[in-house]
Amino acid sequence: MISAFKKIWDFAGSEQKNIKRSIILALLHSIFYALQFAAVFVILKALTNGDTSKMTALYALGIMVLSIGGRIVLNTFSQLQRVHAGYFMVANKRISIGNKLRSVPMGYFNKNNLGQMTAITTTTLTDVENTAPVVLVTVLGGFINSVVFALSVLLFDWRIGIIFFIGMAAFIWTTSLQEKHSRKGAPERQRAQETLVEKVLEAVQGISVIKSFHLGESSSSAVSSAIEQSCDKNLAIEKQMTPYQIFQQIVLNLFAVIIMIVTAALYLNGSMELADAMMMFVAAFMVFEQMKSAGISIATLRIAESSIDKANETDNVPVMDEGGRAIAPNTHDIAFENVSFSYGERYLTAFPLP
Repeated sequence: MISAFKKIWDFAGSEQKNIKRSIILALLHSIFYALQFAAVFVILKALTNGDTSKMTALYALGIMVLSIGGRIVLNTFSQLQRVHAGYFMVANKRISIGNKLRSVPMGYFNKNNLGQMTAITTTTLTDVENTAPVVLVTVLGGFINSVVFALSVLLFDWRIGIIFFIGMAAFIWTTSLQEKHSRKGAPERQRAQETLVEKVLEAVQGISVIKSFHLGESSSSAVSSAIEQSCDKNLAIEKQMTPYQIFQQIVLNLFAVIIMIVTAALYLNGSMELADAMMMFVAAFMVFEQMKSAGISIATLRIAESSIDKANETDNVPVMDEGGRAIAPNTHDIAFENVSFSYGERYLTAFPLP
């Protein structure tokens, strides 16, 4: 997971500052989110002490208003920062690829498929734009939020706080298992997406040939096969991730139940006050919520990493020598070889004769 974060961070380039701001705002958002604990605790403490004054209600209301208002403002600015980062980091990459393609040798696309490059600049980079910064902030924000909550619980009761941290460690373990399997499916999905774009482009570019030789059925079958393959790979990722996501939910809910059982036992033993016990019951349902959102985003994080790897392959595209360096040939003979007057097997495969 750390390697995926690093790749997104390196890919962001000049937009790293916006991602950094979004993460800082997410941290502040988690602090305001944790203020709910204080409001709930004020109410529970007042109820257990028999305090029904209006000042207590107003005090709790003020804390909740501060919490909600702070979260709205911080979440809005955090989203603006990560959307800005996602759009411009991909726009800069597209510009870089466009500038490089202006300098590639004329025979580059004889050996390399134009559909692959088109897929990278459209589908692949669109995946990065829509998922990379959002998932980065969501996953990091989810873990940060949960740590802030767990530290808040630790201030109330260190015994329950330790259980919370053990639950978080178990969740991270299940996340590592999920990551290992998502690494296998993400590249296959990426290749299926490229094939789909490639077949569609071949069909569009060859419309005149298709109509002239009545090859519509062959072209349609190739595109349909690419669509089915893309669907199969996307469904395969969902099938791979769903059991682990269910396992994550079970782990977190199990530790929530353990916390409630331990809290009840501590209260019955007289080692925990009623207000603190009620607060721990509430915390059992709240602390792990952000981690659940982060766990769901792990699979998307791996897809974003695979898309970035594919986009970075364009950095290895050869370019022509524009500097005019001196070349001393071994011989001055003129050779006529490797010349073909056909479309090649690649086009025959795309548009097979009936």
